[in-house]
Amino acid sequence: MRLGVIACTVLKPELDRVLNSVPEVAEVIYLDAALHIYPQKMLERLREEIRTLGVKVDAVFLGYGYCQSLRGLDEEFDFPVILPQVDDCISLLLTPERYAEEIRREVGTWFMSPGWAEVGAQMVIKELKLERAARYGRDPMEMARRLFTHYRRGLFIDTGVEPREAFLAKARAFCEDFNLIMDITTADTSLLAAWLEKARLATSQRVVLRSSIDATEAAQVPLSPEKETPYA
Repeated sequence: MRLGVIACTVLKPELDRVLNSVPEVAEVIYLDAALHIYPQKMLERLREEIRTLGVKVDAVFLGYGYCQSLRGLDEEFDFPVILPQVDDCISLLLTPERYAEEIRREVGTWFMSPGWAEVGAQMVIKELKLERAARYGRDPMEMARRLFTHYRRGLFIDTGVEPREAFLAKARAFCEDFNLIMDITTADTSLLAAWLEKARLATSQRVVLRSSIDATEAAQVPLSPEKETPYA
């Protein structure tokens, strides 16, 4: 039973910790978080990676949510592909209910898991496509701040991964860069664990199914003449 994992680098801190306890994991592939900037390209890249990995494993777990373009991707293959049915990785680390609750508390909330804190302001500049501003004598960071004015709070989601203090420091630096009030909340990774368990079970189900198909096919193969029994 072999499980393949394809995930965004944003989830790497959490997945590296939990995958150690999943013996079925045979291969893990992390893709650059910057793929989110181009949703269609991200979809195409994931299709390609899934096809390549699918010939080597019994099931594939995707460390993503729908992320704008991935809804239904798990239904495109003839082997188990497990995509958490949530909007994004923040929902996966908080649960959709708590995600919505935090937005009700402050609409202008920028959510930061350890992985998002790691990519920091540079990811925002890339996402807003401001890298070229320097060519025209403009400061990309200053332009990003202007486009960020509707955010008031930076919420760090403490998932318990290490180095915790380093992730916290990066989250604080991000909040300072964008003039956000920083809050901290504790993650609820039960949803991530549940989807991983579903993926783990899918590996065994495919092995059983594949064995059943093989046995059925073997039963349908006629005996060669020299092996036919005279007692038929």
